[in-house]
Amino acid sequence: MIWTREQAKALTDRVLSFSKAEQTFVAVTGSDRANVRFARNTATTAGATSGVSLAITARFGKRSGTVTTAQFDDASLQRALRAAEEIARVSPENPEAMPFLGAQSYAPVTAYFDDVAGATPEWRASSVATAIELSKKKGVVSAGFVETQMAMQAVASSNGLFAYDRYTAADYNLTSRTTDGSGSGWASKSFNELRLLDPGGLADAAIGKAATASNPMGIEPGTYTVVLEPAAVADLLAFMLFTADARQADEGRSFFSKKGGGNRVGEQILGDSVRIYSDPAHPLAPSICFDNEGLPIAKQSWVDKGVLKDLSYSRFWAQKMGKTPTAGPANVIMDGGTSSMADLIAGTDRGLLVTRFWYVRPLDPQSLLLTGLTRDGLFLIEKGKVTRPVRNMRWNESPIVALNNIEAMTPADRAVSGEGIGGGGLALVCPAARIREFRFTSASEAV
Repeated sequence: MIWTREQAKALTDRVLSFSKAEQTFVAVTGSDRANVRFARNTATTAGATSGVSLAITARFGKRSGTVTTAQFDDASLQRALRAAEEIARVSPENPEAMPFLGAQSYAPVTAYFDDVAGATPEWRASSVATAIELSKKKGVVSAGFVETQMAMQAVASSNGLFAYDRYTAADYNLTSRTTDGSGSGWASKSFNELRLLDPGGLADAAIGKAATASNPMGIEPGTYTVVLEPAAVADLLAFMLFTADARQADEGRSFFSKKGGGNRVGEQILGDSVRIYSDPAHPLAPSICFDNEGLPIAKQSWVDKGVLKDLSYSRFWAQKMGKTPTAGPANVIMDGGTSSMADLIAGTDRGLLVTRFWYVRPLDPQSLLLTGLTRDGLFLIEKGKVTRPVRNMRWNESPIVALNNIEAMTPADRAVSGEGIGGGGLALVCPAARIREFRFTSASEAV
């Protein structure tokens, strides 16, 4: 359920007026979501949800208690407040608790689009029907999920804070398998605007890949040049940024720690071609204008020409270190190049084309070494041409090493990673890339 700014403000004002705590923080979230799920080339379920939830945090000194409710009459709100206050009084102190924010200034951002808000059941059904019809025509079996949603968020505090914003999202995910189970293809996208989502093109990509990926042959593990599609690059990018925390770095617990103390801001850590930043107004990935605490989300540079420009600072650590706290981010953008996918493949003498990664897990925080598997389409490239499908493999590599070994990139596009990062939550924009010396350690029988 999407409330207006006025409705959200009226509710938060009521809650704050009932509070007996020293400080109170209120968060209101609401959404209207509708979806269609399909499997084995058949639509299986359709559903819709609508609702609003309220979270109340009461604080006495450095003791806090939080209660959530979906009942908004005065009696229910007062019961929730008394419960939050009781929890706060008996909770241990949090020595790092920061005062709730007061009034803030927010730059307007448009992340809500009427075409998603107006998406019909017929549109969702048609998107699924397109995939099912093409799957039957190509002789593959497909499963997937299409969802549209509109959502709102509001936060307020007894210190004078109030913020409200709303956004929309259209998500599409499809996995296709050959009937013998030997070949697989996948595609997934998420956009704030319906007009940018192309269900037919995504279905064609996943189904076509599955049809050409059957009966893969094994190859020896080793170091290969890889052409990573945006979904695979997105996992490397996301896992690197997840660890770019100033406190971890300053305390010597991450790759971004500097020998002798401090962090590596100002050092060149990636190749010259790499620029990574966050921008709530980016046209492919607009976001709401504040984070969960009410901090304004602003454009932020993380890496420029390979140089580390900043790390993420919590409000507590920013105060301790005399820095500016970092809001969000709600998106991560990595600029690309001018090559096409055909160019990336044509420039590869011998290598592998990777659709996506999955089951990505950290191995060593000091080097940012990750491990994961390829999935849903791994192909051998020989003399600039894709020649045959190969069996999936496990890889061990650091995003730092990989992003230092980039040879060429396509223009950046909105991406959803194999781990599902980029669909809702943190939005990702990144290119496909040709990367040299990517390490594969063992074969995998998984499709």
